[in-house]
Amino acid sequence: MSYHPQPGFQYSPSTFSSSQRQQQPTMANILNHQDSYSVSATQQQQLVGDEEYNRLLKNYKLAHLRIEEQRSAMLEQEKQNAALRKHIMLLEGGDSGGATVIGVHSAGGGGGSTVDDFTIKNSSSSLERRINRWAADTLAAHMRSAPPPPPGTDPSAFQHLALVPLAEALYQDVDNVAASPFIVGLSQMGFDYPGLGIVVQSLLRHVMSQLLCDGIVNKLLVTNSEDANQELTKLHEQLFHREPLVASVWRRQTFSAAVDSLDPEMSLSLFREHMPHVFSLINPSPTIAPELEAVLDASYVYSRMLHKSYSPGGALEGSGFYRSFVCQVGSPLDPTQLELIKKCYRTERGEPERVGACLFPGLVKETAIDTTPLPSLSIRHGPGAQNGRQPLKKRETRTLVVRRAQVICECALAAAHGVGGAVRQASGHPSASLSPQPQ
Repeated sequence: MSYHPQPGFQYSPSTFSSSQRQQQPTMANILNHQDSYSVSATQQQQLVGDEEYNRLLKNYKLAHLRIEEQRSAMLEQEKQNAALRKHIMLLEGGDSGGATVIGVHSAGGGGGSTVDDFTIKNSSSSLERRINRWAADTLAAHMRSAPPPPPGTDPSAFQHLALVPLAEALYQDVDNVAASPFIVGLSQMGFDYPGLGIVVQSLLRHVMSQLLCDGIVNKLLVTNSEDANQELTKLHEQLFHREPLVASVWRRQTFSAAVDSLDPEMSLSLFREHMPHVFSLINPSPTIAPELEAVLDASYVYSRMLHKSYSPGGALEGSGFYRSFVCQVGSPLDPTQLELIKKCYRTERGEPERVGACLFPGLVKETAIDTTPLPSLSIRHGPGAQNGRQPLKKRETRTLVVRRAQVICECALAAAHGVGGAVRQASGHPSASLSPQPQ
């Protein structure tokens, strides 16, 4: 039902009741309400004194100015870092800021090269297989050159005797070998050990790992002069402690002009320095055998790949570089730095166990980290408050294990033959008891 007004009906203010007109807001009421609000606000504002109010306002302005100054300084620092990175790329033969992986060129055609974990693992595994094959071939060659056993005797009982001269030479060339009761016991037994083959092959890989680590990767082999290489290595170390970024650029530029391969005299010097007794036994000729030369060339290419690459990381971008390490014989097993090629049940049972041999060295990346503290903010005196002096720069060198060393434990060298009691009696070390353990 709809409502229709009667004809002639007119709305007027008098139509409404007086109570309804009183409820409607008038302009006078609004003005009176605003006046009361301003009075209450003025009373609240008068609770804070003028002096205190001016002081707080001044401090707020000073803090704002200091923050703006720090923001401007950070923007300027970012501009300088960008210009420095661009200049570094220009020095390295490129005009772009991007880095590429070895073997993959960027679209811009510049920016140097870098190695990632995948590239390192592939290169390390390839070199490890080559060293293992060389050790197995050397072992087989000595076995073939052994004199025939006496008639009517078991050939397997005399087969390991052909490896005794090689084992004695390895005993003299392996570092820290006296820390291994098992190998010391074998030496006191005259290396008359049926399982001497696996021990000799493992120690051959250990001495080659020592040469790869101390003689090639951790030295800057840029020229065929040993004295020049030593001076370059010292210079790089000094530069890295002073200016890591400059040292990184200098190292990459230096290796870009390095020799493609080492000459025979330099190669002979490396072998005679790091494995003198073994080298004279496995390489009696005045020239280097092709097998040894192939391993040395592959190791040198591996070293050049690491040092010539662009290694990002840390607060100082591009300042990292790679170094190698070898776990010493007889040292405790450390799962953060080494990886066992065979399962060791002694460590699973919580028993202490030692390294028997390092089959391939590990790899770490050393990076310079800027640990300079940020300037403190003071409202009254500004940032730092150190009489205008900037805080001294502080750096810290951090190492990251990129690839763990490949090792074999002592019990794995003796488990398959069960001669632990004889070794224990010969060595005189109660801790050298290596009973047969399944590996």
